[in-house]
Order: sequence, then structure tokens, then C-alpha cells
Amino acid sequence: MLFRAHNLNRLVTKVLFRYQLVYFLLCLTIFSGCTHLPNDLKPIDDFDLDRYLGEWYEIARLDHSFERGLYDVRANYALRADGGIEVKNFGVLSSGRLKEATGKAYFIGQKNRVI
Repeated sequence: MLFRAHNLNRLVTKVLFRYQLVYFLLCLTIFSGCTHLPNDLKPIDDFDLDRYLGEWYEIARLDHSFERGLYDVRANYALRADGGIEVKNFGVLSSGRLKEATGKAYFIGQKNRVI
């Protein structure tokens, strides 16, 4: 009886290892697709940060899960003391409660060239 339980334990261990290996390879495949820019994406060479700063209002929407159910969506971009940009996104839920997300962005390379 002990021999059978030992074999069952080995079988379960092998199956779990295979599932973990498949999961790892799947994640590796998915993340390897995010390592470069698409060929048809061209950088903007004349980006003017001063025109970009301030409050922006949504006039059209792509269906992102983090905006689902929101209305009166807007974003505010402001300079940070460390040279970065503070990004604040706002939206109103159907309950009337304000939903807010804050982030920060930094330039990589030239400040007038944006992808």
C-alpha cells in the first residue's frame, strides 16, 4: 500500500511540474512580444511639452477595463519637480463617486521626441 501512495505522489509531482513549465513558457511567449515597437509606429520629433500639459477631456474611448462604467473622464498632466510628468486620471462612477488614478512618466532620451 505504501508503494502505491509513493507512486501516486510522484505522478502528482510530475503533473504539477508540467503545468508549471507550460505556464512559464506561456508567460515567456507573451512577454517576449512586448520587447520592441511595431514597425509602423513612428516617433514624434516635434513634441511640445508645454502644449501637452494641463487638463484633457475624453471625447472618444477605447474599451479599457479601467474606464468601464465611468463618465466625465479626464486627465491632468503637470510637471514634477524631478523633471518628470505627473499624470492624474479621473472619472465619475454611476454612483456619483469620483475614481482617481495617479502616475508619473519620464522622458527617455530627447524631450521633444515621443513614441
